[in-house]
Amino acid sequence: MPFSVKEGFFGGAVYGGKSDVLLMYPIVHGWIKKPKFAGLFLRRTMPELRNEIIPRSKQYYPRWGGVFNKSDSVWNFPSGARILFGHCENEDDVHDYDSFQGNYVAFDELTSFTQWQYLYITIERTRRGTKYDTDLPMVVRSASNPGNIGHTWVKKRFIDPCITGNVIVVGKGGIKRIFIPATIDDNPHADEQYKRELDALPEAERQAKKYGNWSAYEGQVFEEFREKHYPDEPPNALHVMSNLEIPDWWPKIVVGDWGYRAMTWIGFGAISPTERVYVYRELAFQKTKIKEWGAILNEFLIKENPRQVLFCRSAGQDRGQEHTIQQQIEEAIGRPIGLSNNSAGSRVAGKLLLHEYLRWKPKYLPAFETKTYNPEHAQWLIRNRGMKDYESYLRSFEPPKPEENIPRLIISDECPLLINAIKSATYAKPKNNVPAEDVAEWDGDDPYDGIRYLCDAADRYFVEAKVEMEKLRKQENLISQLNSTQDFTAFYRNAKRLESENTIKPLMRYHGHH
Repeated sequence: MPFSVKEGFFGGAVYGGKSDVLLMYPIVHGWIKKPKFAGLFLRRTMPELRNEIIPRSKQYYPRWGGVFNKSDSVWNFPSGARILFGHCENEDDVHDYDSFQGNYVAFDELTSFTQWQYLYITIERTRRGTKYDTDLPMVVRSASNPGNIGHTWVKKRFIDPCITGNVIVVGKGGIKRIFIPATIDDNPHADEQYKRELDALPEAERQAKKYGNWSAYEGQVFEEFREKHYPDEPPNALHVMSNLEIPDWWPKIVVGDWGYRAMTWIGFGAISPTERVYVYRELAFQKTKIKEWGAILNEFLIKENPRQVLFCRSAGQDRGQEHTIQQQIEEAIGRPIGLSNNSAGSRVAGKLLLHEYLRWKPKYLPAFETKTYNPEHAQWLIRNRGMKDYESYLRSFEPPKPEENIPRLIISDECPLLINAIKSATYAKPKNNVPAEDVAEWDGDDPYDGIRYLCDAADRYFVEAKVEMEKLRKQENLISQLNSTQDFTAFYRNAKRLESENTIKPLMRYHGHH
């Protein structure tokens, strides 16, 4: 690619030789022969450098006279050129390179970096100064597979502008960048057996790993999440849908994660009679005052009248202001709000609950053994235990029913922030060599926190409102029968019966739907 392209990204499939390309880039272009050449090769953590990159560099650089200084992690070449190996484990580690100004910065496994880390080093460390050789370019080259914490921003910056790649894109300030797709076939040394093993993977994973399909990426934490359906998976293996139509009588729950410099994200969920949660709308604001976004939110609340409005518990904290964030939100929307459960372990519990709501594989059902009905025992139950135990005895002869309401979380394709947050979730770092169960925090994780609150609120609602949910199921059955039979007489008769049972909402308004 021409050196006028400041940012180049080589990414996609596994085993495409991406790390080798970044290591050899200064060699191929002869930059190590220039005395003033300075390069910076970055991985997110030091162990990744020590275990993967440094040993690989030792296979190449000595052939061109490179000598490795272990204490400084620098390769020095006879011309005076040098390549520094570094890492940015924490956000503030970018300042370790404040004194470095070079010609070439390489980010290996770019999706493991945050956008802040990339932009800070890209902008600050590749500025031309008078000491530079004018024959040397100032470029940033990166490589990665789909996935990890930076999947969303990398996809947005490099892949979305041209998903087929190989097209120079001009961004703000006239800065050029390009995406070069990587496939396993780019590496002539790729093992054929490994290729065959990739073909044996489920279609979604195969698309991501073998072909570098960024849209097929399965989340690092929520690997069960499916944005699209794949042929070798059951029809219900899908969480994102278009043109969701939500009946206005379904109970609604609105959740929010507030912020000013960070994002304020608000999600709207509807609860179906089959105990599914449908996220049908999201609102997002940044550097927007509560009164401003509160007025917009209030328009929806007046129209839809949700059962509950829930925000992060941190909104109730006393920050020394005249009013807490909770009080400011309540004033802006004209109604009280609930606060999320932020007790110890609630993050992990919320993550596990989200797994359950995303689950599309049926639970294991043990083999059903037909029992022999004992009429004498049945009569004894009626006389001595009552009808409840008798009916339970009858149910024991019924085979287990397969699950019909999985997955329990469906998201509208008009909620891209939530979709990307679920895909971007990665595990927190291990502590004392014990793998973490919690999701790592990252810039833009507000929708993830919001969906945790929503699933928790819905789960509590299902338990606390069993009577209402049963009536909602009856309503759903009536509408289903009407759609199949078009028998409005039976519909109105049964609707009146439900109304006499103090149904939450009358069904007569469905008169206009025929």
